Amino acid sequence: MNTEINGPVQPGSYWCEAVAEGPVYGVGRTARYVLGTFRTISPVLAVRWLGGQALWIVDRLDPDPHRSAWVQPSMRLPHTPGPDHSAELRAWYRDQQGQRAAHAHLKNGHPLLVVVPDADCTYTLSVRPDPERGTAGLRRRPSP
Repeated sequence: MNTEINGPVQPGSYWCEAVAEGPVYGVGRTARYVLGTFRTISPVLAVRWLGGQALWIVDRLDPDPHRSAWVQPSMRLPHTPGPDHSAELRAWYRDQQGQRAAHAHLKNGHPLLVVVPDADCTYTLSVRPDPERGTAGLRRRPSP
């Protein structure tokens, strides 16, 4: 951990990424697709962006049966066989205590990584402190 006399060194910015990685069928290789990127100076906004990306991914892979208009009550199962990574990711997003711990983790200069395996792909959501970049690469709104 980077420390100074007055405490931890605050990173200048945070680099956020959502990535999908999986096999390319027929060629024996793995492909990496960047689904989205974001840079911010706030650990709160970084975790919020990560949560938004997590929900975007799981809503496309496995729509929430309690909110989806096309899922009829008879189609809802009380328990899904096997691990339900989408439900786990939704629970991570809703966990307020976990969100506060993630903010503190980032604020102390540590990276945050959320890895979600799927049947044929792995989704990785990450936030890395970027002390070198600082706020120089961020666009600011003009003041009124």
